Amino acid sequence: MTKPVKPVPAWLLERLALGELDAAAAADVRRRLAEAGQDADAVVADLLASNAELLAAHPASRLVPAIRRRAEARAPRRTRALWVVAPAALAGALALVLWARPAGRPSTEEAPETTTVKGDATPMSRLLVYRHQDNGDRALADGARATEGDLVQLAYRERGQAYGLLLSIDGRGTVTLHWPEQAGEAARLQAGGETRLASAYQLDAAPAFERFFLVTAARPFPVAPVVAAARALAARPADARRAPLPLGPSYEQTSIALDKPGAPAKELR
Repeated sequence: MTKPVKPVPAWLLERLALGELDAAAAADVRRRLAEAGQDADAVVADLLASNAELLAAHPASRLVPAIRRRAEARAPRRTRALWVVAPAALAGALALVLWARPAGRPSTEEAPETTTVKGDATPMSRLLVYRHQDNGDRALADGARATEGDLVQLAYRERGQAYGLLLSIDGRGTVTLHWPEQAGEAARLQAGGETRLASAYQLDAAPAFERFFLVTAARPFPVAPVVAAARALAARPADARRAPLPLGPSYEQTSIALDKPGAPAKELR
């Protein structure tokens, strides 16, 4: 009698899609999918596309306040203390991705089905934006207020991806490539902690916002298609402030938008 193939649990498929499995574990998952008559690359592509849609539908600006309200409602004293003493935890909202499992994906006996918030503790590469000031640099959160003339420093923390680029779009629809400086191939990411760009960037008089993107991938990729995607998004004023870049599932992206109404910048201490 042929032994039935045990379905691969959804949480394990997600870890495969995120590149969180080592080579042996990833090969085992791919083998199990093949035995079940599924194409691993197609499964991964479907997961990443689904997550991109979820990110667009659940931006961090709405997601984080909702999480905070639920946490405070469940444990008022303990949770409020956590948000006071650890406001830097909110900085994880810079790169939040809401992972929810659509109906029909396999359940598992190996781990419970949960909805997870993907932040700095995961292999997702992280974008950081600092504002220079006399008493030191300050990390700016998504939605921070900034003004013309502010000097900002871009940085990243590599998490499981090998190549990347940094660019920005502004309220005028202008796209600026910050790194690499030439539109050839994406740059090799430096592993082992935070990496800052060699030069800072001064905000100009562009209205409304300045939005910075970190785009990464596991393999080398050309810069030009990503710049073209940024121009396409910048040309849609209604979407440019919040929507993700129109890129395929092989890319990972995160962004930080600075609002420019002329008020002092919001900072993470």
